[in-house]
Amino acid sequence: MSKAKVYDLGQPYWWGMPVHPADPPFLFFLYRYHEHTKDLFQSVAPGFADSISLIVTSMHAGTHIDLPIHMSRNLKVMGHDVTKYETDKGYSNLPEGLLTMDALPPLVLRGVLFDVPKAKKLDILPERYEITPTDLEEALSKEGAELKGGDCVLVRTGYSRFFRTDREKYLHDFAGLGAAAAKWLVDRGAKVVAVDNLAAGVPKPFEVHNIVLSDNGRLMMKSINLEELSKDEKWVTTVFILPLKIVGGEASLVRPIAIG
Repeated sequence: MSKAKVYDLGQPYWWGMPVHPADPPFLFFLYRYHEHTKDLFQSVAPGFADSISLIVTSMHAGTHIDLPIHMSRNLKVMGHDVTKYETDKGYSNLPEGLLTMDALPPLVLRGVLFDVPKAKKLDILPERYEITPTDLEEALSKEGAELKGGDCVLVRTGYSRFFRTDREKYLHDFAGLGAAAAKWLVDRGAKVVAVDNLAAGVPKPFEVHNIVLSDNGRLMMKSINLEELSKDEKWVTTVFILPLKIVGGEASLVRPIAIG
C-alpha cells in the first residue's frame, strides 16, 4: 500500500526576505545569547544558559493567510463599514460573518492544484501574465480534477522559485490571477484562494484581493511553494492550515502542508 507524502507549502522567513514595498520588513534578532545569560541563572541553575529570539514583523510577510477584514472596497467588507471596528489593538466587536484570527479555526480542506504553467507545457508563466478562467478550466481538464465548494485552491505560476533567489523579480515580475479568474473561483465555492506569489493578481493592483476578500468573504493565502506538488503531479490533496490565534488580527503567518 502506498504511503501518503507530506508537502511543505511554506516559505522560510529571514531578515531581508521579500515583502510588499509598502509593508514593514521582517526583522529577526537574537534578543539574548548563551554567553550573556550564563551568569543570570547561576544562583538557581549553575551551568545553565539560554538564548531567546525576537521577531518584529507584519502578518503579511512570507507565507500567510488573510481574512476578509484585511482589505476593503470603499471602506466596506461584505457590506460593513470596517472602520467602525478598528482599534490600535486590532479589530473588535465585528458584525456576524466577519472574523478575527483568534476566531478562525484550524483548516483541513480538500486542496486542488491549478498548475497553469504545466497545462500550457511551460515551466513558468511569462512575466505579468494574467491567468484567465479559460486557463483555470484548461488546467482542471488536463489534470482530470474537479473543483468543489469549500475547497482550497492552489494556483501555481512558477514564481515561488524566486522567493529565495531574486527579490526584485519575485516582487515585480510575477504572473497572477486576473479579476475574471478570481471571480470564477469564488463563484464555484472556493473557500481559500492560495497563490505562489505575494501580490496574487495582475494587472490591476488589489482587485483580486477585493474580489476574494472584501466582496465575497473568502480567505486568501499567499507566498506558498507549490513546486513539489507540481513535480509529483499531485492535483488533489488534503491541505492543513493552522493560523496563529491573534486576538483582533486580520492575518497570520502560517506553515501550511498538503498530504497526498
